[in-house]
Amino acid sequence: MKKFFAALLMLGAFNSYAGIQVDATRVIYKGDDKSASLPIHNDASEAYMVQTWLDTGDRNQVPKNLPVVVVPPILKLDAAKTAVLRFIYSGTGLPQDKETLLWINVQEIPPAPKQENVLQVAVRTRIKLFYRPVALKTTLDEQVQNLRWQREGSRLQVINDGPLHITFGALHLKNSAGKTVDVDANMVNPKDRLSINIPAGVSVGNKIAFSYINDFGGRTEVKDVPVQ
Repeated sequence: MKKFFAALLMLGAFNSYAGIQVDATRVIYKGDDKSASLPIHNDASEAYMVQTWLDTGDRNQVPKNLPVVVVPPILKLDAAKTAVLRFIYSGTGLPQDKETLLWINVQEIPPAPKQENVLQVAVRTRIKLFYRPVALKTTLDEQVQNLRWQREGSRLQVINDGPLHITFGALHLKNSAGKTVDVDANMVNPKDRLSINIPAGVSVGNKIAFSYINDFGGRTEVKDVPVQ
């Protein structure tokens, strides 16, 4: 989940409290479902307006005519209340042989400040939406097991021959003292590869361990993975 801040009123005091909370870190939209959903709630003591939209990866661009829409695109959410955003695919326009990644944007619009000389900040939350076509007869766990790992100098290549995105938590490697070192990794796209830089003093043996982000947003650990 990523959060960004947009200044609304540039005066004196500063208020960056995030009133709107998103109740997940990702949404999995299965192709045989009519829609997918995402609950949001207002933790503040006042009503907030909320604007929602999708993008394809550039947070500064709002693409037109995406085949997936979010409903409602704008809403008023009263204090301590919950709302459900729904994502609806038109049925055409997305690949059916691989997963599609879109980004959900939830932009809060707080009420006007009651005090003068306040710098009020609106929080935008971005999380991933994965559209998984019904034709893909596989699971994320299966695809993780099919990853191929290769050493290339000071880098580790992970090759994803499958149709799903795989987001890593961390690689668990060893330093020269034999202690476990967590190395950050990112996400490998379907039918693509990811090159991971290995820090100095950290070694890659014949087997590694790592964690990945599962469909529920938690981390799943994988051990004894062979490296070529």
